[in-house]
Amino acid sequence: MGQFAWTEQVTTMSSMLRTLEDQVAHGDLATPGLEDFKIALDELRLRAWSLLMATSSDDPHGFQEQFRIRRGTEMFRALGADLRTGKLSGRQPELPELGAAARDLATTVEEVRRRAS
Repeated sequence: MGQFAWTEQVTTMSSMLRTLEDQVAHGDLATPGLEDFKIALDELRLRAWSLLMATSSDDPHGFQEQFRIRRGTEMFRALGADLRTGKLSGRQPELPELGAAARDLATTVEEVRRRAS
């Protein structure tokens, strides 16, 4: 069987997501099939995760922890960049809650690291 074109598939999905984001940003809130697309992506993510776990290192739990921490780091950095550049509005009512969650996470990370030392 031939090599699966991961790069091509990821590029296609990223392009589709950008198109949907643009449509919603321009007021097309009734984007047809968006919910079905989200469900399909969720299913893809879960199946990909099981594949990663099956082929991961000898420490599946450690792999899972690293994955979650890296993903969380990426999300926080991306949110910060989007807020700094104005891609995300400073008028969102959820921002104080996000800030509180970030502060709580920072405190918890320091406590856990101290206990682990």
